[in-house]
Amino acid sequence: MQLVFAPGFSTASAVSDLSGRGVGLDVVQRSIHQLGGTLDMQTALGSGTSFTLRLPISFSMTQLMVVEVGGERYGIPISDIVETQRLPLRAVQPIRAGRAFILRDRTIPLLDLADLLQIPRTGAVSADLKVLVVRAGEDQIGVVVDAIAERAETLTRPLSGFLQGVTGIAGTTLLGDGRVLLVLDLEELIQ
Repeated sequence: MQLVFAPGFSTASAVSDLSGRGVGLDVVQRSIHQLGGTLDMQTALGSGTSFTLRLPISFSMTQLMVVEVGGERYGIPISDIVETQRLPLRAVQPIRAGRAFILRDRTIPLLDLADLLQIPRTGAVSADLKVLVVRAGEDQIGVVVDAIAERAETLTRPLSGFLQGVTGIAGTTLLGDGRVLLVLDLEELIQ
């Protein structure tokens, strides 16, 4: 049965415009093994063949909110976001060394994602702030972003190699246009 995974294997008797030019099962198997997964095949005469792909749990589908800060885009897991708010600048109050705002009779600390990421802010501050209210343990914290771009459901890959262990970065993913998107761990950034 493993013969179907041999490079160049084809059941076509001759190469035509429709057959014999695709990606072989050898490439599929090699790609899955590079990701740390397995490809199993089971067949029963007269019933058919089934292929089972297994990827490590470290790969997971994640729903992300794509935000812009300092001219760059970042992904934030939607599961971390309680809600989004458009906050007038006049609603922001100075508190000790920081800022806060009132949301439904609750004081919410306000942080700027550009400051958390230590990147320069581009453009002028608008009259209304775009705020993500996120969970940080038992608390809620407002995080100011330049723009909320889109939602995306992506396969998120944890950091590896020399990037592994970078504070505040949970992993990476590829957007539909081929750009790499850093997925943030806001709770770690806020600590």
